[in-house]
Amino acid sequence: MESRNFPARPDLGDLFPLSYVRSVVAATALLAASAAACSGDSTPRSATATTSRAVASTDPATTTTTLVVAPVTTSTSSTVRLRETVTVRYRVERRTTDDPTLDFVATVDATLGDGRGWSRARFRFVRDDAAPYLIVLAEGEEVDRLCLPYETYGKYSCQNGPVVALNADRWRSATPKWTGDLPTYRQMLVNHEVGHLLGQKHPRPQCPARGQLAPIMNQQSTELDGCLPNPWPLGWEIDLAARHDRALAPPPDR
Repeated sequence: MESRNFPARPDLGDLFPLSYVRSVVAATALLAASAAACSGDSTPRSATATTSRAVASTDPATTTTTLVVAPVTTSTSSTVRLRETVTVRYRVERRTTDDPTLDFVATVDATLGDGRGWSRARFRFVRDDAAPYLIVLAEGEEVDRLCLPYETYGKYSCQNGPVVALNADRWRSATPKWTGDLPTYRQMLVNHEVGHLLGQKHPRPQCPARGQLAPIMNQQSTELDGCLPNPWPLGWEIDLAARHDRALAPPPDR
């Protein structure tokens, strides 16, 4: 805070020119930003974000003109605190040989690299042949083995620890409950099971309201329940995942 006292009561514009106020405002904002950067603080994405502005005020009784720094609040839409980006290294295996599954590896890479997906929650996916996490497409019998102790009955997919096992028959033809197209189903399947790899769980209820987009963690292969098919995480699912408070590759517990 800076104060200046004057013996007379002259016009404020003469004593405190607009150009001076503007220069002080700019300097104050610059100093505030520099101080925050030097301290290592980060601004959370919260319901309100606070910045500063300089305000000139005059007390008529004392002819004192004071420059103060006042808070300014702006609304934001998220309440999740910004965190570091988490790198998820994965490898992909296609254990099938038929033409309908030829694009499996390319589809996985494109889905995980799409800006509409889990990267919005500050996850970075890097394909690496020596990675600890495996995304595999296989026939039902092999998926059943990879998913134990889960029961996948030759037709379901799963995430089991570091393994995401996708059923080849589902990849080829989706399911009778799915009301979208096949390419969208494949994106949904990848994002749903990789969501489990990131620690995310099925919502309750699975469909919040008929006619709305289904959450990506909804079991859309079997339980759309009036929701619209959706291959991407919804905003609130991104907010949950962006907390980075759940371990990767959880063991069977859901």
